[in-house]
Amino acid sequence: MPHGEGMEALFGPQPPHDDPCDVVLAHQWQGANHRVQVWQVSVGHPAWVSWLLYRAEPLQPSTGITLLSPDGCWPQVINDAAIDSVLGNGVALSWFDRVGLAWDGPDALRGGPVHRHWPEVPWSAIAVWAWGIRYSVSALEKVLPSPKIAVIGHSRGGKAAMAAAVGDARIQALVSHNSGTGGVSRLHPAPPGAESLAELALRFPHWLSPQAQEARHQAHLAQTDWPAESLRALALRGLCLLQAEDDLWANPQGTRAMFEHLQPAWQAMPERLRWQSRSGGHAMTALDWQRAAEFLRQVL
Repeated sequence: MPHGEGMEALFGPQPPHDDPCDVVLAHQWQGANHRVQVWQVSVGHPAWVSWLLYRAEPLQPSTGITLLSPDGCWPQVINDAAIDSVLGNGVALSWFDRVGLAWDGPDALRGGPVHRHWPEVPWSAIAVWAWGIRYSVSALEKVLPSPKIAVIGHSRGGKAAMAAAVGDARIQALVSHNSGTGGVSRLHPAPPGAESLAELALRFPHWLSPQAQEARHQAHLAQTDWPAESLRALALRGLCLLQAEDDLWANPQGTRAMFEHLQPAWQAMPERLRWQSRSGGHAMTALDWQRAAEFLRQVL
């Protein structure tokens, strides 16, 4: 199965990326060691959707690398410790709140501005979030000279970051943290306790395409090697797989198996492919952010 087909079979197509993107500096704050800019990103003429894109950058000479995250909805992910860990390595950190584009409520309903704009299409939240990442890349390209952009995502944000990176060559590196099934984990092995496609469809149907709700379709996807095919499309861009070894739901065994499976594709530049683990559960830690920034400094 070609790399794009497997991604689309699970998450459905991404919304069109044809509308123009405008960016306006809405606010700026400067502290002792870093500066934060808030940009208003608008899509369409006239604009039919907009969101805030935050960017923290170190005041000292930087690497020119910007690490972009869609996980601004999670204060336990984007916080002072995350900012300090990334900026301390000379890497800028940008983020936005993905649920401002597609909702992620406990009712698992499909909704949000993108759904209202195209009500005839049952977009998956993952596809919409990936679309938002790609438009945020477009925004950063407008305000930064020759940017080197990497994307990072935690859990469901990691699935969206993967979907964005596979479909957009402007993204020079992908960092995925505990993204599990539908992310950087292989579908086989699937040890007890690991998230399955069936459980994903049952608990989070709005993340997936309507087709992916069907057991027959899930069985077909499980038999293919589509996650690996998708990630092989990134070679030889940077790919860093961050995984908690005790986060069984995110299938650490499958993530390690993916790293080993992908090594031949990165044989010419093995330093651009990395797998790192730790203990401590699902949450994203300052150590994870530090490892992400250190990886990007080495490969971009």
